[in-house]
Amino acid sequence: MKKQLTLLATVTLAATCAQAQNASSSVTFYGALDAGVLSTSTTGGASYLPTTTDSGSSTQFKDGGIGGSNIGVKGARDIGQGRKAFFQLQGNVKLNDGSTGGPNTAAGTSNLNQMAFIGVSGAAGELKLGRQVAPMYYAFASTDVRQGRYFGSALTALVGMNSASKVFAGNNSGAAFGTVYNDNSMTYTTPEFSNTTVSIQHAFGNTSGDNAAGTQDSVTAQYNNKTGLKLSAVYYNGKGNNKAAIANSAVDFSTSTNRLTQLGALYAWDKFSVSASMFKATNPSGITAAGGSTDLSMNSLGFGYKIAPDLSLTSGYYAIKDNTNAGNTAKQLAVGLDYALYQDTLVYLQTANTTNNGANMNLSPVYATTVAANKSNTAWMMGLRYTF
Repeated sequence: MKKQLTLLATVTLAATCAQAQNASSSVTFYGALDAGVLSTSTTGGASYLPTTTDSGSSTQFKDGGIGGSNIGVKGARDIGQGRKAFFQLQGNVKLNDGSTGGPNTAAGTSNLNQMAFIGVSGAAGELKLGRQVAPMYYAFASTDVRQGRYFGSALTALVGMNSASKVFAGNNSGAAFGTVYNDNSMTYTTPEFSNTTVSIQHAFGNTSGDNAAGTQDSVTAQYNNKTGLKLSAVYYNGKGNNKAAIANSAVDFSTSTNRLTQLGALYAWDKFSVSASMFKATNPSGITAAGGSTDLSMNSLGFGYKIAPDLSLTSGYYAIKDNTNAGNTAKQLAVGLDYALYQDTLVYLQTANTTNNGANMNLSPVYATTVAANKSNTAWMMGLRYTF
C-alpha cells in the first residue's frame, strides 16, 4: 500500500514540476470521490461466475455508486502548428479502506488501473498509446440516460451479459464481450465531421508466436448534433482475450472469437430525455464453459426528467436474453435522483429491481457487487460524489 501511494504521489509531483518548468505545458491534478450505503436483497460469490447460492441480504459501505473513486494527473504541451502532445495517468482509490488500483487485462493488478497513456493530436485527429478507457464505453454511455454509471445502467447490463457467458470471472478488465479498459492499446480518433467522430482501437495480445491471440479490435462512431440528438454505434472483436480468467484446462479459449455490436440513440429536449439501445454479443467459435451462453442480446430504454435546476431524475430498463439457453433472461429497472449541492458535489439516491431467470443469469444492480443467479433482487444506494 505504501509503495502504491508513493508511486502516485511521485507521478503527481513530477507532473507539477514539469508544469512549473515549461509555460507551454499544462498539468492538472484531478479526481472523483464517490461512496455511500448499498443494500441488496441477495448476494453472490466473490467471482462474477454465476452461482445460484444466495449468501443473503446485505447492507454495506460501498465505493462507487455513480463511478468508482479515482485520482489522476493529466497534461498537455503545445508542439506547434495546431498540434499537441498529452498524457493521462489515473487509478482507483477506494474510500472504504484507502487501497488503490485495481485489476488489469492480464488478471493482475495495477496502481494506475484506469488510464496510463500518452498521445498526440492535431488537424489529422488524435492518437493515444497505452492503457485507456475503451472508446466503446464512451459510445454506449452517451446514448444511455443513466450514462453508463456503476448502478443500474448499460454498463451493469453489459457486465451481466459477460457474466452469462461464464467466461468472465471479474478478476480482470478483459471481459469477453467488450471491455471498458484495455491494456497494450492504441486508439485513433478522427476529427469531427458532420457532427460525427469515429474511433478505431487495437489492443495487442503480446503473445509470442501468435500475433492474433489475445488481441482486441473495435470501431465506434458517435454523432451529436448539439441540439439534443446523439447516436452511437459499436463493433468489437476479441480473440481469446479472456482465457486467463478461467482456470479450466478442459476448455481452450485461445482461439475463441468474441464479438459485440451496439446501436443507440438519445434525444433530449426541454427538461426531458429518452434513450434506446440494442446490444448483440456472440461467440462464433461456439466455445464456452458449461451452461454459459455464446449468443446474447440486450435491449434498453431510458427516460430522464430535470425536476429542478439542481434535481434530476433518470431511469433505465435493461432486458437481456440468452439465445443459447432457451428461457434464460434477465430484466432490470433502475431509477435514480441526483441533487447537486454545488457544481462539484452531488447527493444521489438510486434503486433497482432485477429479475434473473436461469442458472447463468446474475445481472447485478451495481458494478463490482455480485448477486445470486436465477433469483430476483432489489437494491438501493444512497451516496455522495465530490469531484475536483
